[in-house]
Amino acid sequence: MKIYIQTDIEGIAGFCFFENRKDASIENFQHRQRMRKLLTNEVNAAVKASFDAGAEEVLVNDSHGSGYNILFEELDPRCRILHGRNCSGPHWLPLLDSSFDALVLVGMHAMGGTPCAITPHSLWKINNGEIFLSEGSMAAAIAGDFGVPTVFVSGDDKITDEISKKIPRLRKVATKQALAPFQACSLIPAKSCERIYEEVREAVARRKEIAPYVIRGPVTLSLLDSENHAPPLVEVQAPVTCDTVSEAFFQYENTMSWTHFNQRDPDGFVFP
Repeated sequence: MKIYIQTDIEGIAGFCFFENRKDASIENFQHRQRMRKLLTNEVNAAVKASFDAGAEEVLVNDSHGSGYNILFEELDPRCRILHGRNCSGPHWLPLLDSSFDALVLVGMHAMGGTPCAITPHSLWKINNGEIFLSEGSMAAAIAGDFGVPTVFVSGDDKITDEISKKIPRLRKVATKQALAPFQACSLIPAKSCERIYEEVREAVARRKEIAPYVIRGPVTLSLLDSENHAPPLVEVQAPVTCDTVSEAFFQYENTMSWTHFNQRDPDGFVFP
């Protein structure tokens, strides 16, 4: 049995505002390291639960920002981890294919425009508003195109509510009650890890009871904020239409200039 763990950082217990990569103060450095430690612990709980539920292979995708957030020296040594700059390769979910038995989502955040959610961003609009997807539910939809069920999600109460409505039988852990974009009432991290372990173990054991999340094509897709404008720092692109949500997503991503560089021969390219 193979398990794919997709991770982000905004949904972990203890996280409540965007990281500031430009702040060189020791206080900011220590805070960011603290958040990475909390993320690592929650991911490790999911990894150990997957193996304890019978997994033979677990692949973790460090999918926030630089892709160097998880302290992988501290992870269960039986797993493997994908790291490095996101979207610098040919696939947003590298190595995900139909050979996996389940997708597990750890540390997810709500879609852009979600009221009172912690740091909500990224709003994918499907078929002129027929469906709206967060990054977490987009991952679930892409996995669904491969026939892989999404069995677990953790994050604030807003994102767990969104994804559980789309996939009613998946297991979930609300790591915090979001009160505003930068304020939450959080579980203590140790309790969050305990809950994640319990629910992931149950989710993986019952994976065959959960159907893959599939969005039937053709799919017209665009990336918007809550007011149908492109989010800050994201290039405005025309909607794309494809047979599947996976094809539409990758085609849309590939139109953005920051994904354009020579993947096999990066000489002369400087990462921002």
